[in-house]
Amino acid sequence: MPKSVTFERDHVIQKVMELFWKKGYNGTSMQDLVDVTGLNRSSFYNSFGDKFSLFEEALKAYQEQQNEMLQESFTQAKTPKQAIISLFKGISDDIRSGNQKGCMFTSCTAELGAEDTRIHDFLVENKDKVVESFATLIKNAQEQGEVDSRKDAETLALYLFSSLQGLRLTSMIEPNLEAVTEEILGVL
Repeated sequence: MPKSVTFERDHVIQKVMELFWKKGYNGTSMQDLVDVTGLNRSSFYNSFGDKFSLFEEALKAYQEQQNEMLQESFTQAKTPKQAIISLFKGISDDIRSGNQKGCMFTSCTAELGAEDTRIHDFLVENKDKVVESFATLIKNAQEQGEVDSRKDAETLALYLFSSLQGLRLTSMIEPNLEAVTEEILGVL
C-alpha cells in the first residue's frame, strides 16, 4: 500500500518560496529544500518532481500573494490615482519598517530571466498583467481628471511597473526611499 502524503502542501510551498526568495534559484541547494520542507529526498521528488518544478510553484504562490496585495490596495482606495499612491506609499512604509527582502520577481528576472524561456515567459506575463492594471487605473484617473489626459496611460503604466521593481531592488541596500517614492508619484 502506498504511503499517503502527510504534510500541508501550501505551508511547504510558503516555506520554499521564502527560501528561494532569500537565496535565489541557483543559491538554493537540494539539501536546503530538504531541510526547509522537512521531507526526505524521496518524498520531495515524489511530491514536487524536481527543484525547478518546485521553483515554478513558489513563483506562482508569490504571484498570487502579490496580486492579492495589489487588488486589496486598489479596491480600498477612493479614487484610481489614490489606489496607485496607496500602493507605492504602502511599499515605501513596508521598506522603512525593515522589509528589505526586495521582490522575488525582480531577483528572479536578474537571475533567470534571460536564461530560461519558461521563467522569462512567466515574468513577461506577470509584467503584462501588472502594467494592464496600472494602465486601467491611469485611464480611469484621466477620465476623472486626476491625471493629465495628454499623458500616455500605457507608458505611465510601464514606468510605474519599472519604478516598483526598482524600489524593491534598491530597498535591499537602501531603506530610506520615501523621497524617491514621492518623485515616482510626481509623474502622475
